Formats: sequence, structure tokens, C-alpha cells
Amino acid sequence: MTIKRIARLALTILLAACCAFGTAFAADDDVTGHWSEPYFRSLSAHGVINANGRGQFTPSAEISRAEFMRYINRAFGFTETADISQYTDVGEDQWYYESVCIAVKYGYISGLSDTEMAPNASITREQAVTILGRLCKAEVGSVTPSQLSFSDKSSVAAWSAPYIQWAVENNYVSGYTDGTFQPKRGVTRAEAAKILYFFTGSLLDQSGAIYNSSSLNQDTKNVTVTSACTLSDVTIPGNLYISEGINQSAVTLTNVTVQGRLIAAGGTLLLSNVTANELYISSPFTDRSIGITASGTTSVGKVTVMSAATLTQSSVQASGLGPVQVYSDQNAPLVLSGRFSSVTLNGQNRLTLSSGSYVDSLTVKGAATIDGLGTIQNAVFEAAGAVSAVEPQNYSFNQGASATIQGAPVSTDRNQPTSSTQGQGAASNSGTTVSGGSAGLVTQSVTFSNTAGNAANRNVTIDLRIDNSVVVQAVLLDGAQLAMGTDYTISGTQVVLYRASLDTLTAGHTGTMQVALLLSNGGQLTVPMTLV
Repeated sequence: MTIKRIARLALTILLAACCAFGTAFAADDDVTGHWSEPYFRSLSAHGVINANGRGQFTPSAEISRAEFMRYINRAFGFTETADISQYTDVGEDQWYYESVCIAVKYGYISGLSDTEMAPNASITREQAVTILGRLCKAEVGSVTPSQLSFSDKSSVAAWSAPYIQWAVENNYVSGYTDGTFQPKRGVTRAEAAKILYFFTGSLLDQSGAIYNSSSLNQDTKNVTVTSACTLSDVTIPGNLYISEGINQSAVTLTNVTVQGRLIAAGGTLLLSNVTANELYISSPFTDRSIGITASGTTSVGKVTVMSAATLTQSSVQASGLGPVQVYSDQNAPLVLSGRFSSVTLNGQNRLTLSSGSYVDSLTVKGAATIDGLGTIQNAVFEAAGAVSAVEPQNYSFNQGASATIQGAPVSTDRNQPTSSTQGQGAASNSGTTVSGGSAGLVTQSVTFSNTAGNAANRNVTIDLRIDNSVVVQAVLLDGAQLAMGTDYTISGTQVVLYRASLDTLTAGHTGTMQVALLLSNGGQLTVPMTLV
């Protein structure tokens, strides 16, 4: 037999063996036709739950606490690790070591004791439900086991009862046909796949991708974002969860309606024409701030702040970000930029107002700290101990309340008289005081050219003489309102009009155009801009 014939024969045998292996692999498939098949197929496509080396998912097998952690880490894009040396039953040489390190870092699981994680123990139904509920910041209220409808509710732990109620109401889990919930029963892999499938909903996990309505599942309500991406032109019937797994990456939402909750646990979120009942901000990391910028016709019913955050309103043409409730502590400041109708500080919070920011109504319920360069129109202090470097235009105190304002202890109300000229443009260029604040112009006139190469084809800067109690709320060019951040910016006592925008806005015009600055005290400053 020649060498070539031997080689061909060997190749034939090898191909036959491969075909036989492929047939055996297919024959070992154990989820086709199983009720959990669609959940396994979907999660496997996203790398959350994978088949074993024989192509099996073993849907009926109970899973361990470590396996459940691994699935969650994959589903939400968690990768950072923490030191877990306190857990003596988690060896560094075990396959699950990294999974446990990641789970502890993101704070969604704790050990059975200070030193025991029990990674090989089965994850119980009540443990799984509680972990997922805490992970998505579920507002569960106070529910006791006796309030549940299951016949075995007496075996439900008090700590899990609120989450079981929440999960059942949202159809993430259900009881058994005999009326029991069986909270201590181990979760099978099929049950875990179903819970994760409906809990995460549509997984948007491709970095840089552009998603729309065709990208979403038809049988789930929620959407979970785990990578920097853009989502546009969709209505989400459930929650939109921006995972802490994206770290500081940017997610852009355009023309999106969220009928559930918009939960921001990480990243930088750009909202353009977004409608939501609530924006809930909460990160497990104390050293990071979540950035939210609202623009266009964005309208959010309320904002709940549980961790460090920066909220920016830029060129909002609707109600924007609604009443802001702050629960984060002194080490997790809230920074505001733009105009806000209502802010409530519920404890020892820290609020920083950037230059040009404006809060119409501030309620202080604890020993909060307030600093920055913005304006507070009205403030109510309901407790003692607050310290504010910003003096509100008007403030009042509940009985027994007090505050330190600009270094001085204060406990009596102040109501600034309203000028009869307020709202009529009475703040003159010389700095007339209106409603407690003064403003004037240092720059009396400016020039601009939209011809490239001309020395006047540059940003236009207007210098103000303005105290901290007055802010520029809007800028108009010949009566047309400009967009902050796009057409101009405010930095300290300067308003800077961008050349690129002026090139377009002044096209076809000659002579002089009027730049009007509308002030928070009701006044107006006008600067003529000569086109050359």
C-alpha cells in the first residue's frame, strides 16, 4: 500500500470518527423538547449557561451556590474581584474561587457566617429570589411570611418573604401546583435558567452595538444592559437595568419609554427624549459616581439617589428630571448641573451645586452638607445640623430646626421681598439689585464673523459681574433660545458662545444681533453682537 493510500485511509477513518462523535454529541442533547429549552438556548447564546463537554445542560440537576454566582456574574457582566480570605471554605485552587471573589465584590451575596460561604451547598429557592431582588434594587416593603399565600409559608425565612412576594407578583417565580413554595428546596438548572431569562429579559451585551425594538425579546418585559451601547426607538414594558458591570462606560438612550423603573447601577447614562416613571441610581461601589445627562423631551417622574451621582440637565424641552430624593451619605455626593425643580436631602447627605445650577425648592431633613456655586431659591430645614455654603434666597425652619449658612448659625426664617419689577427685565447693565441678587455686564458688546480666517471667527465670551445668588437660566440670540452645552456654556462669571454654532446661527444675517441673558432673579442682560 502506498503512502498516499495510507494517508487517504487514515483521513477517511478520522472523518468517520468525527461524524460518529458529532452524532453522539447530538444524541446527548438533553434540552430539546424540554420546557426549559428556550431559556437555555437564549442564555447559552449570551454565554451565561453553557452545556458541558457532552453537549448537555442537565436541566433537572440542582445547582450549587457557586454555580448560581457564576451565572449571575456572566449575565450582568461582572468581572472585578474582592479579597475573600475571610471565607475559609473557599480554596484558591477551586474552580469557583474567582466566581466567589466577583460575587463578594459586587455585594449581592454574603456567607452563611463570617467565615463560611458554603460554595458547594445547593442554592435554595428563597436564597436565589432574595439575591436577584437585592441585585435589582427591588422595593419590597415590609412583608412577613404570614402574609404570603403559600400553604408552607411558615417555613419561609423572614428575610426572604418580601422578595418572594415581589418575585411572584412580577412572574419571575411561582409556587407549585399543591399550593406550596418550598423555600428550602434546591434550585435546578432549568429553574435557574427560567428565573434568569425573565429577570434579565433582553440582554444587550455587545460593546458599541446599536439596538432598537427588533433587538428585544417578545416574551419578556425587562431589558438589561451590560456593555456600552445605544438603545433607541423602543418602549420597554418592564424595567431597564444598566448593570454595574459596565463600570464607567457610556450608554445612550434615545426616544426610549420605560414603563417600569430605569435602574442605573453603573456607567454614564445619556438620556435624550426618554420617558420613565422613576430613575433609581444605586451602585455597590463607593468610589465611583454614576453620571446622568438629560436632554431633549426627557421626562422622568422622580429620581431616587442611593449612591454617588452627577445629574445634568442640558437643553431640556420638557419636565426633565423630576423631584430628586437623596439617600446617599456624605461620602457619596450628589452633584447637580442645570435647573432642578425639587430636591430633598433625607439624611446626612452631601449636595454640590455646580456653577450656574439652580434648585427651585430644597428640603433638608437631616444634617446634610451643601456646597458649590449654584443658586437655591427656596429651602426648608426640617432638622438641626445642616451646613450650607450656599445661602438660599428664601429659607424657613421647622420647630427645633437650625442650620449653619455661610459659616453663621441660623434658626430664623428669611423671605426676600419680591421686587415689583421682577420678571420685567429690570436688572440693568449696571447691576441693579432685583429680588436679593445683583448682576451686571463687564462685556458691553461683542463682535463675530462667520467667515473662516477672519480674526473674529472665534468663540464669543461675555463677562458678567454677578453674585452667587443669581444664575443665568437661558441665553437667547435675537429671541431664539440657544441650547446649553451645544451652543454655549457657562463657566463661573462667563458665558461662552461656541463659534461652530454661531457660524450656523448667524448665516444670512448682517448688522447687529442681540444676545439676551435671562437671569434667575427675573432680570435680563442684553449684549449687542456686531457681525463683521
